[in-house]
Amino acid sequence: MTDLSDVASVVSVAPDLVQIEVVSSEEYRDLNVEVEIGSYLKISDDNGLSMVVIVKSYRIKDRPNVSGHELATLSFIIDTQPVGRLQKGKFSRGGKQIAIPPTRIEIAERDVLEEIYSGVEGEKRFSFGSLAQNAAVRVVVDGDKFFGKHIGVIGSTGSGKSCTVAKILQEGTKRSTEQQEGGILNNSHVIIFDLHGEYRTAFPEANVVDTNNLKLPYWLMNSEELEEMFIESHENNSHNQISQFRQAVIENKKLHLRDVSRMVSYDSPVYFSLREVINYLSNLNSEVIGKLPGESLPKLANGDLVQSRSHYYFSDVLEFVQQSASSASKASNGPFHGEFNRFLMRLDARQNDMRLAFLLDPRRGGEAGAEYGTEDLAEILGQFTGYGRNREDRSNVTIIDLSGIPFEVLSVVVSLITRLIFTFNFYLKKYKHSTEGDLPFLLVYEEAHNYIPQSDGARYSSVKKAIERIAKEGRKYGVSLMIVSQRPSEVSETVFSQCNNFVAMRLTNPVDQHYVRRLLPDNVGAITDALPTLEKREVIVIGDSILIPSLVKVDYVEARPDSRDIDFHTEWQRDWLDVAVQDIIERWQE
Repeated sequence: MTDLSDVASVVSVAPDLVQIEVVSSEEYRDLNVEVEIGSYLKISDDNGLSMVVIVKSYRIKDRPNVSGHELATLSFIIDTQPVGRLQKGKFSRGGKQIAIPPTRIEIAERDVLEEIYSGVEGEKRFSFGSLAQNAAVRVVVDGDKFFGKHIGVIGSTGSGKSCTVAKILQEGTKRSTEQQEGGILNNSHVIIFDLHGEYRTAFPEANVVDTNNLKLPYWLMNSEELEEMFIESHENNSHNQISQFRQAVIENKKLHLRDVSRMVSYDSPVYFSLREVINYLSNLNSEVIGKLPGESLPKLANGDLVQSRSHYYFSDVLEFVQQSASSASKASNGPFHGEFNRFLMRLDARQNDMRLAFLLDPRRGGEAGAEYGTEDLAEILGQFTGYGRNREDRSNVTIIDLSGIPFEVLSVVVSLITRLIFTFNFYLKKYKHSTEGDLPFLLVYEEAHNYIPQSDGARYSSVKKAIERIAKEGRKYGVSLMIVSQRPSEVSETVFSQCNNFVAMRLTNPVDQHYVRRLLPDNVGAITDALPTLEKREVIVIGDSILIPSLVKVDYVEARPDSRDIDFHTEWQRDWLDVAVQDIIERWQE
């Protein structure tokens, strides 16, 4: 261990700052050592206590002037930040300050650094990189605390976010040697919401769900999702739309439910027919009430009175009598006559949009198959949990490829899948036997600022509510979050404030830098000040899972996400590329 005591001394000690003066730059150079920003030093006293500090900055001390001549030998001050203490060879955060004056200043070498990360128990040990200041030292975190207490992964575009996420998940889901030899899966469960369709190459054995095979029936939506999907909240009569749509959905669920003894609510995951609900609202929109003595009920063109809307209105669009003030045929428009014209146009447009078939008209076995019903919920859920129909279809990682999902329903899709997983685990914990194991899920939200924004727009209310609920309550039910974003200042603060661990990469936006420093649970300036200058694969790991905030060089990723940036200038130098424009247009139109 390199001793600096002959050329340096401690001149100031405070809880968050230790200043060291190097009295002779020439003697310091003769030691042939490298102390740079981010280096670890060990400062000891005569009582067997040592303080570990990180070099934060340094400055040249003013040169003394003797008889009009400045001294040739420079001295400088190194500002360091304490991160913990060593006592009897064991490292711990905080604790007592060293006695004054300290007797020894050394560069903390490999044995000291490895002691810092040696406190994690065997099965909990998890690592995806080495210490940036010393590549020989593996940075070990507590895997239970890392994956179980929500993770924020942040960094500007091009900083290596996707590769870092892939490496963390690859290491986290890696099977043991015995499991690999036995051909069995471990109990890891990861669901990646992949906005750009880039993670398939990183997880070749993953269960991939995209618009070609995604089946997500509309009847699984809850109240917020249904209303976000179909109702314009700013319309003057939106309250009538909501109340009557809600009534129609509940009545139609009761109509299709075989078990009449079951309680049904608006949010129950029970089948209802969207077409029949549209019929109901169409009839309500054109309803005419007979006003002859003894009538006061909806009256059809053939003179029949509608005793029960739920028995008549779902089956077909009906024709009503004409409004009349004549005493012989007196009739007046119903309470919602003409109220739902725009609402019905919107419902029809949604239902006829072929891009939304996976959501509004999913069929078993293709277009000619039957609609998915209440009894198919296990199969629908199996798409996302990795529990396929057959044992060979099971997978530790499920990728939800959102790249083909129309943007206007993206938040609803994310909300619905998120809520299904949380509700599944909620009931799993509630009803499982104490002898059964747990089934923890990690939900990874790529480019989270696109659907969990800081703003309070109605479009994102359902997905924010679903994810914020997991942020607050998910851990007790075995559901954890990884929030990945290049614009952390635009992500819901409720979600980010619940993250106990952060993996921070290069951030160039000053607003994001300030926001992240405010969110980080440990304020270690010597580490966080490096945010704008981090290189690719360099990350700051900070939080409950690691003893001290650390600058980590992430291990090389063999199976990488398909997130490579296009090399513009290099491509521009190549020969002209002939593109099959017509083929691209046909695919686009399909």
